[in-house]
Amino acid sequence: MVKFASVKLILGKEVKKGDQESLQTLFHSAERYRRIPLLTSANEDTNVRVVLKGLGAADLKLGDDMERGQVKTIMTLFWFAERAKLIEMKRKAKAGQSVTMDMTITS
Repeated sequence: MVKFASVKLILGKEVKKGDQESLQTLFHSAERYRRIPLLTSANEDTNVRVVLKGLGAADLKLGDDMERGQVKTIMTLFWFAERAKLIEMKRKAKAGQSVTMDMTITS
């Protein structure tokens, strides 16, 4: 697996263990538009493992071709259907808490 990107984001809502949330519902728009520098290039539809440290993980597909050094956001990395995929929360977390989102290329 190749590290694709990493960013710290602030949760926009409180979650409980077992909740089903998406990148769209977990973060306010300011966080969804936070700038994320890309560490490597990847093609459209590349599978990316998105890990919200301690909260949960999902496999999402990139929405477009990406080049190393570009700066993207959650909104420009993934198509709507991918951003809306549900992720099961593994623990309780409060709104305003910082969460690291690590992304690795899986295929």
